[in-house]
Amino acid sequence: MKIAKALAFRIVSHTSKAAFAAAPVALAATSLLACADENDPKTWVKRLDDPAQRTPAIKRLNEMFDSAMSGANNERGDAKVKAVVDDSVEALTKTYTAGNLDEKTRKDLIKLLAEMSDPRAAPAFAKAFQDFEPGKNDEDVKFAAQGTTRLAQSGKLTDQALIDALWDVFAKFQPSKSKSINLVKDLQTAVKTVKHSSYAPKAVALLGAPVTDPKSPEQGMDQIQFWQLTAVQLIGDTKFTPGVKPLVTVLMTPSKKDLTFPVRLALHKMPKEAEPALIQALKGEGDFAKLAEAYPEKAYVPLVAEPLAYISRPAGRDAIIDVLGKAESFQNRTILATYLTYFPTDAKLVKAYTDAYAKVPADAAISLMGGSNGHAILAGASANFFDGSLTDWILKEVAAAKGEAADAMPASGLPAAIKLMSPEQAKAVEAAVNKIPGQAIEKEMFKSANTVLDKCKKDAACYMGVLDTPVPSAPPAAKMGHVKAVYMAAMNPAGDTKAKLLERVEKIKDGSVRLALLEAIDHLSPQGDAAAGDKLEKLVETETAAGNKAGTDEMYRVALKLRSRVP
Repeated sequence: MKIAKALAFRIVSHTSKAAFAAAPVALAATSLLACADENDPKTWVKRLDDPAQRTPAIKRLNEMFDSAMSGANNERGDAKVKAVVDDSVEALTKTYTAGNLDEKTRKDLIKLLAEMSDPRAAPAFAKAFQDFEPGKNDEDVKFAAQGTTRLAQSGKLTDQALIDALWDVFAKFQPSKSKSINLVKDLQTAVKTVKHSSYAPKAVALLGAPVTDPKSPEQGMDQIQFWQLTAVQLIGDTKFTPGVKPLVTVLMTPSKKDLTFPVRLALHKMPKEAEPALIQALKGEGDFAKLAEAYPEKAYVPLVAEPLAYISRPAGRDAIIDVLGKAESFQNRTILATYLTYFPTDAKLVKAYTDAYAKVPADAAISLMGGSNGHAILAGASANFFDGSLTDWILKEVAAAKGEAADAMPASGLPAAIKLMSPEQAKAVEAAVNKIPGQAIEKEMFKSANTVLDKCKKDAACYMGVLDTPVPSAPPAAKMGHVKAVYMAAMNPAGDTKAKLLERVEKIKDGSVRLALLEAIDHLSPQGDAAAGDKLEKLVETETAAGNKAGTDEMYRVALKLRSRVP
């Protein structure tokens, strides 16, 4: 019995000692779990290595990032936001590139990385692009494109592998086969925002692809609106001068006519390099001869002359005057004549304009300008010369108009005469306006303009005072007083008139008055003005960001013109 008790004691003692020995280990493990900070990103980063905890870890890190952003008013530069990103972005990127994620977790992860907008996530974005399969990881590509755009916008995109991967996915992506318009837009935006120099030669290559059926929705969507539109914009934005001739070729290719406006804009960004190629194309010579021959009645001429006019340099002006004198169709003659108003005014230009008018039949309908009467078009556009001597010419032509022209001329010609009239010409303009039977907007326009003209005569400072008064919102004719003030200030300028008009472009939001201001600044800058162009372009960015688009398209074109005119 004593032996049994002794044995039992020894067993119990041995067990107790083992338990006491193990207790600190168990206690330490419990303490570690208890001390893990659930609000520390590092805690959840460690769990990314555990397949069982990976999905909740990504979810929790996402919540932490969103909370930090919310508390920082969505400022990614905030210290708390940066702390979350710094603690997690590399591990999250490694998790994405390693793969083996279910679809939902994978999408949530790449979306989080895109929101973080950190250059350390570049390998994840590149993998999303490289792994693209239509219909399988579209969302990944969308979020990767958004993330890449943010990196480019913040000047943090330096990873060449990502830059290359973005182009590769863009070059094989077909919007016609995508179900997500947001994916199309985000991918296109990313490429245009990155606009890496390596893209420009590849963009030129894309322009060489034929459009065999412009009516095909697939070709229109893929070739025109996606690949080639983006290519045109890239060439212009990077000022890639080897792309000039390919751009002019696109301009003269009928199946690519929907690219006319972006091509014109791209060429305008390289004015000195573009002008010789455009002149060659205008004359149907050299590399463009075969393309020109394909057009009946030289219908390509207005397409090529328009960017030349916007570039607005002497060689282009002389080329248009030369072709205008040889024009065989009244449509080409009318349109070419209107382009003369885009150049700095001089006597030679005005004479070429009125001579062209005389050669256009009175009843000519210009199909490319909405079927409007040719004489009415030219009478109205003549105001852009800012030449008061044309007032008498306009009144004479309005009075002589017969048939269809008699109906069209007053509505187009008289507003031009009102803009250009001097105090000495006001009575003659009033008499012409009063010949319109019944109520007419031209009568109200005259009253509004003449009130200002009678007050200020030829005093530029007085007209500036008018521009500092509110622009009437109604009726529409009441705005003519402010438009008239712009014209008279520009036609009777003091030394600081252009600078003061430029100041008022920002202050005046009304579209019609703002357009007159831009035309006046254009008129007062025959040798160009790069500084004024820079101010206008900056204003375009400010106004666009604020949601006020009134006149911004013309503002940007005038900004480019002021730069391109500089000798």
